[in-house]
Amino acid sequence: MAWQPRQLVDRLGGHPARSLEIDLESDSGLGSWLIAACLCAARVDEAVALRAHGALRAANCATAVDLAETDPARIASALATVDYPKPEVAAVRLARVCGALVERWDGSISALAAEALDLTEIGTRLTRLAPGLGPATALDFLRPLRDRFSAACETPLSPQALAAAEHLGWIQPGEDSEGEPGALRAALADDPDAPALMDVEAALDRLGRRSCRRDRTARCPLGEECPRRGEGVAAPAPRE
Repeated sequence: MAWQPRQLVDRLGGHPARSLEIDLESDSGLGSWLIAACLCAARVDEAVALRAHGALRAANCATAVDLAETDPARIASALATVDYPKPEVAAVRLARVCGALVERWDGSISALAAEALDLTEIGTRLTRLAPGLGPATALDFLRPLRDRFSAACETPLSPQALAAAEHLGWIQPGEDSEGEPGALRAALADDPDAPALMDVEAALDRLGRRSCRRDRTARCPLGEECPRRGEGVAAPAPRE
């Protein structure tokens, strides 16, 4: 079958911010999403990261301002309840990131993004918040915010999402390899039932991580409906 964006999102899920009911239009929501993006870093399983965010919320410390004022030991204790890996290290990282956001930008992502000229500048402002918030995490954070902040509009697809979009035939090889995913946007615009870009991108990223990035069709979550299964052709070289 030819997979459609709605089918893929229904099968693999939308953006994590949806599951966490984070409002990306509010500054408090953006701070909460920054925390979630940090929790998803370092190859932590997404389900574990989402449970960790829920544990912080239950402990009343799921916003940037709250975490900046919370003892890292308490943060670590909350993360440990869901078996988050190395909770003490993660707690210190979150406290530093949120503390710097409050100190330098009054806890506001909108203030951080204000007057940033381009992706390099807004990304640098994010990565300079604290050690442990690297370029990959900054890009993950910015992807659902392309339409919110002009400086983020050129945020590229992740290599995993790019490989999956190519394998599904939604974009051609070489398209959207850098900068704004214009080809994918155009493909979604032609489908009146397509979910939002952020949800499609998240589903593509999950597909790419499981299978497309290394052409592991036997592990593809689409099963026998994987468009690459049985092709007998070499996969594109993995992008570094």
